[in-house]
Amino acid sequence: MYTEKELREHVDEFADMIRQTQEFNDYVHMVEVLKRRPDLYDAVMVFRRENYYLQHAPEQEDIYDRVIELRDRNEELLNNPEVYDYLLAEWTFFHMLQNLFDRLMGELDL
Repeated sequence: MYTEKELREHVDEFADMIRQTQEFNDYVHMVEVLKRRPDLYDAVMVFRRENYYLQHAPEQEDIYDRVIELRDRNEELLNNPEVYDYLLAEWTFFHMLQNLFDRLMGELDL
């Protein structure tokens, strides 16, 4: 049987493995690219926050018009190649993490 301390050591190893993936490195690179332009970085963070809130809106709320309005309001931002590459890298990295978590939960048979 493993102790919590031993599990934490394995988590550290697992995190190191994740840091060595292409998905992680692409994401880190794109964060660095955006941070070179603080105005662009800030605009992307505002967009992401608003988009997150829309994705987690109550189910009874009709968000279709709000999503269209958010995209229209940010059209220029979303057409920026650096922003597009960042959002794609972010999605790819977090999708990988979600797949790993799903696999872990499946292996635990919960």
